[in-house]
Amino acid sequence: MLVFFLCLTMMLNLSDKAAGSTFNLTVPLGPITSQLDASVILPCQLYPHFNAQPFRVHWHRSDDVETTVLLYEGQQIQEASADPLYRGRASLVGDLEKGDVSLKLENLTLADRGGYVCFVKSETWYERARVSVGMKVVGLIPVMSYTEVGQDQMNVTCVSDGWSTEPTLTWRNKMGRGIDDNLVPKYSTDAIGLVSVSSWLLVSPSKSEWISCSVHLSDEEIKESRLLPQNTRPQTETPDTSGPWKAAFIIALILALLGLGLLFLSYRKEIGERPPCTGTEGPEKPANIEEAVPLKGKSVERVPKPQMAEKSTNTVTPEMTEKSTTTEAQIIRMPGLDTVRGNAVQLTLDDKTAPDFLKVRDKSATCKDPGKMAAQGTQHPHVLCKERLSSHQHYWEVMDNATLAVNMQALQKRQSWYVGVCTSTAAVSKKKLPLTPQNGYWILHYQKGTGFFTNTETTAALSVASNFCKLGVHLDCDKHTLSFYNAGDGTHICTFYNIPPLKTFIPLICPGVKDGDGMYIGK
Repeated sequence: MLVFFLCLTMMLNLSDKAAGSTFNLTVPLGPITSQLDASVILPCQLYPHFNAQPFRVHWHRSDDVETTVLLYEGQQIQEASADPLYRGRASLVGDLEKGDVSLKLENLTLADRGGYVCFVKSETWYERARVSVGMKVVGLIPVMSYTEVGQDQMNVTCVSDGWSTEPTLTWRNKMGRGIDDNLVPKYSTDAIGLVSVSSWLLVSPSKSEWISCSVHLSDEEIKESRLLPQNTRPQTETPDTSGPWKAAFIIALILALLGLGLLFLSYRKEIGERPPCTGTEGPEKPANIEEAVPLKGKSVERVPKPQMAEKSTNTVTPEMTEKSTTTEAQIIRMPGLDTVRGNAVQLTLDDKTAPDFLKVRDKSATCKDPGKMAAQGTQHPHVLCKERLSSHQHYWEVMDNATLAVNMQALQKRQSWYVGVCTSTAAVSKKKLPLTPQNGYWILHYQKGTGFFTNTETTAALSVASNFCKLGVHLDCDKHTLSFYNAGDGTHICTFYNIPPLKTFIPLICPGVKDGDGMYIGK
């Protein structure tokens, strides 16, 4: 019995000592580096190792004490006090009895980068320490393209998206030497904080072999592409400066032709004229050498010749056929429609995401009240699908409801519509933002009188050869492309490349607000 009271007295003394004594916090000196969508532990340890269960533990952002990441008080987690951005993603993973108040953050986003404060308070003492989280995101392989801007000059452009910080971009020739080190690349930041870099270079195809564009944050993470510029212009004749020799040749040629003509007339006189044809059949029709043949090639985007590398973060391009020698990737070549149809996916429209003026039924959407749409003006006239796409390839088709009823109505008969995808982040935004790639939307528009165009920062008008009833859409999450096809004859319309990685995408459809029939989405 005496032993029991002695042990109890010692425990009380230790508890009083912990409550009344000072302590320090031990945290890492440098930043803790992690990756997008991963988890990270922010260590924070009391020293001496007091029992922290009766203490108040408050984790918050270093630049804003009001942004509570996690609050432990009254020996329990105060869920309601956490900022909505961190609610459900933050937890204490240390042994509180041994003074370990480490924080675990899950499903990291770019917004989680930066400083955090570990604040611990007892009845008589408090201490705080700062922990930093870093995040390295390696971007995409550069996409190179070129445009002829002169008789012997080409504008070569290099674009790479998805970097956590501003990367270094370097041009090199075949020998590995740097080309024009004075070029200053252009950087831009998208809606989620990832950095894109672009640069352009004027080269003479006759004076250079392949050139490379490399982008990197460190020497161990270089992304490089190579391109062999080829002049596809027809060769123009070199001006002839021979002067009198050229004139003499032309005169001699004319005299020779005149001589041949005289010989032919003499021959006709000798044999006489043949009698006219007296048969009942009419004269034979000459072959029509100018007979029009419908083009069966790919549609071509009307893109102006670049003067500077003012390219959008996400660029739209028609199918490319240029040859290149690339270490990791070539200029993107889009697969044929027969190939991508093997990735067909069933989609269903989510009526909960539709504005009041749209009528949604399973896979069909119709604007039932255009006047209501004009009165609201706070929502975009589209509806999202229920499915979430984040990996692999996916293909679906969009058509007029009349086409579904075997009436085969061309999509160009409608007044307006648009089709595409958006990120899950953009889908939950409560603000009516412009539908641009910078805000998480990649869309193909159609408007009667204007035609087809994309929603890039600089609107790209598209040349579509013929009317069609079904639009094919192909999302390749692995190659980061979104392509549109004429699903009738398989021709490629356009492609968004450098769709951001590690994102979840949602198909969307806008049937327009001036057409009686709706639009249908399916495979």
